[in-house]
Amino acid sequence: MKRETKITVDAEIKIRHRETGDEETLAVHGISTTWLWDEGSRDAAEYWAVADWVAQTFGNDIDWFSIGSWTGTPERGILS
Repeated sequence: MKRETKITVDAEIKIRHRETGDEETLAVHGISTTWLWDEGSRDAAEYWAVADWVAQTFGNDIDWFSIGSWTGTPERGILS
């Protein structure tokens, strides 16, 4: 049986825009991910959900990003 939990992640990230060099702090809410219990830690699943969101949203338009904080909340009724 696959053990997993669906999680919604909120995070605060800082990015630096490649074209302008401007730095910006963003609050991101509602990133969905699935934590596979037997494949890694919950912290890692949440962190990589945020990192993947940044990559998908900004692509190569940023020089760097930093995840300042994140919080994951299990979605109700989705335990297997």
